[in-house]
Amino acid sequence: MGITFIWFLTKRIPKLLTLVFNIIVVFLTIFLLVGCYNTSMESTYLVRYEFNKDSSFYPVITNSFKGSNNTAGLESLKIISGYMGVCVKNVPSGYKISNQEVASVCYPRKNLTSVPLYSDVAVEVFNKNSAAGSTPSTLNILKLAELTSVNVIHPYILMATVILSIIQILTLVYLAIPHIPLKDVIVKFVLILSLVLDLIWGMGAIWTHIGIHASYRLVPAASMGIIKVHKGRKGAAMSWTAFVFLLLISIILWLHEWKKVREQLADAEPITNTSHKYYSSESSSFASKV
Repeated sequence: MGITFIWFLTKRIPKLLTLVFNIIVVFLTIFLLVGCYNTSMESTYLVRYEFNKDSSFYPVITNSFKGSNNTAGLESLKIISGYMGVCVKNVPSGYKISNQEVASVCYPRKNLTSVPLYSDVAVEVFNKNSAAGSTPSTLNILKLAELTSVNVIHPYILMATVILSIIQILTLVYLAIPHIPLKDVIVKFVLILSLVLDLIWGMGAIWTHIGIHASYRLVPAASMGIIKVHKGRKGAAMSWTAFVFLLLISIILWLHEWKKVREQLADAEPITNTSHKYYSSESSSFASKV
């Protein structure tokens, strides 16, 4: 009884592992997708922006915000970007958002220009000379976060990964049911789907990596060191972990199918050899009679 049970589990471990890994992928990608959508998920971000205290322009920025009682202390803001939203942390106690004093707030990733904070964090750092005269040049840290979420890191590939991963879970559960119709077709579908998921989220993880590092390298240089950028290590780790699990799922599924095909070929060989010997003996006996 014990050996039979162990053999039963051993045969089903690959299917169980693929199902468990797939569930992990769904949870990882969903949490990554909704990061920065609300304050409870603000720890899962991709890029964080803040004013660089070591910059020579920092006193200018501080004085600019101190010029109004409403904006005093905004130089300590930390703006974080995610796939679905932008969050603002370290909001000063005297600043009211929607007539309320809050320490942090999150917004959808698009149309931040309608938010009062958007215009309040814009600072005039230096003047830009032109033929018409000297015009002030503004730097908006909230606009940088919006551009990151809207134009640099897109959520659509991640959304497709979540949907396809859920479909893969449903097909794996369906295949676990004994005596089901269209099993061979579903098996082929799952094998192809696993490769499609590897390709899609492979591109998504690489693009996320490029977007994070591009912001980390380019924004400080483009802002003359005024803006300091931090990489979201948790978000990056979640994206690569999901990709690794998707690769493991594909490897397990394809190895399991390859093993099954080998067993079928091995079972078919004795029948072929026996039939060959049978016909050979018949022909030889027939020849001897003639």
